[in-house]
Amino acid sequence: MKRSELFFALILLPVDIAMVIAAFVLAYYVRIDAEMIPFVSDIGLREYLRFSLYLMPAWIALFSLHGLYRIRGRNNFMGEFYRIFNASSTAILILIVAIFLSRSLFFSRLILIFTWVISILTLTSGRLMVYVIQTYLYRFGIGVHRIILIGDNSTSESVVHHLARSKNLGYKICGVVNGQSTTSKYGLKILGSIDDLDRIVKQYEVDEIILTDINLRKTKIRELIQFAYDNNITFKYVPDVFALMTANVSSGLIGSLPVMELRTLPLNGWGRIVKRILDVLFSLCALTLALPLILPISFVIKITSPGPVIYKHKRVGRDGRTFDFYKFRSMYQDKCDYQDGGSKWTTKDDEKNRITPFGNFLRKSSLDEIPQFINVLKGDMSFVGPRPEQPNFVDQFQKEIPEYFRRHQVKSGITGWAQINGLKGDTSIKERVKYDIFYIENWSLWFDITILLRTVKHVFSEISAGKTEYRETKTDDSKSARQAVD
Repeated sequence: MKRSELFFALILLPVDIAMVIAAFVLAYYVRIDAEMIPFVSDIGLREYLRFSLYLMPAWIALFSLHGLYRIRGRNNFMGEFYRIFNASSTAILILIVAIFLSRSLFFSRLILIFTWVISILTLTSGRLMVYVIQTYLYRFGIGVHRIILIGDNSTSESVVHHLARSKNLGYKICGVVNGQSTTSKYGLKILGSIDDLDRIVKQYEVDEIILTDINLRKTKIRELIQFAYDNNITFKYVPDVFALMTANVSSGLIGSLPVMELRTLPLNGWGRIVKRILDVLFSLCALTLALPLILPISFVIKITSPGPVIYKHKRVGRDGRTFDFYKFRSMYQDKCDYQDGGSKWTTKDDEKNRITPFGNFLRKSSLDEIPQFINVLKGDMSFVGPRPEQPNFVDQFQKEIPEYFRRHQVKSGITGWAQINGLKGDTSIKERVKYDIFYIENWSLWFDITILLRTVKHVFSEISAGKTEYRETKTDDSKSARQAVD
């Protein structure tokens, strides 16, 4: 354990206590200043704070039970907010029960609501402050975990790229350990062979070993695990062959016999019903909010380039059914996909050759996606899910990637787990499939909300960075399509 990690783990406790007390104080004064309902009470702030101190052990215990004091893994901030919400809500319920049992009549119901809302905000703010400081220190190498990967393969490449995009996680990859080879097929830094592992660990002060090579002998893997244990190094394993199905497997017992069971997808049954209800509500709200933009965008498209305002194309959705896919047209009419059967792939040269100047703006801001709210309302799509593909490319990818059609177990989405992780446009289809299936097997309402919030953040970051998103249309260059799959 890093000393900085221990420090931040210890500091969380006094920060949380201070934030809970601050919530009670703020709630008290907000209630006094609120003019909606007259506040009549002879009880002062001291009495309210006394109840907060009585509640504090239960509040801290709830935080601990929700995993909010774990040393590592606190960087998923949205997940941490969800746990803070649950723990704080439970703590307020305990307070209400305690007030009822003690027959204390002086407590205002409104002040309890204020305390609940403000406590979530103050506790989240306190955690965010610690998180920002910790992330800032990573820039100077303080608290960073040094990692080596065992295996020179596409899985190692994916791990490197993922951690390179997620610098706030506090990981630094030193390099790859790979058999006897001194060069990498994937352009990764080779530190040496497995026989040199002891030297490599000491030289680079390694904190974690991540195994990505599934072809190692079982005896060699056991040796690696024992080596990590003897040197107090964290050992992790990234699956490859079973990466697409392990999330949907749980252990169980038949009598005393241990078995592995394939779980039912969470998007079946009530999960599917709830998601559809929220899609309808969200699409109605989104269309209402976007209404002031629809007419100006349509007008500018019409006066800047001849052709229809709405781009319509066939896409493949849930269960392999095709549907009409809508977007604001961002290309010149004679260079749109529907002119040649949708056989073109958007490239970087399209900004000059095929995309209109206003279409370039629409793509940067993602405003060209507004008509897809109609797809959601009709039931063809969902707000979150795998991005829909054209039928001819679905047939091609399904032949080359056996798991590809599993993407069609759910409705296609305006945004998705793969897209917010950088897998869009001319990127690996195989990697997209992995992310899409992970989403399908781990779906929850909170997962959808997290993806939506990260999508909004990503859109604003792209606009500020001046990047154009090249997506949704394909090229007739079979080599490019093959590279995307391989």
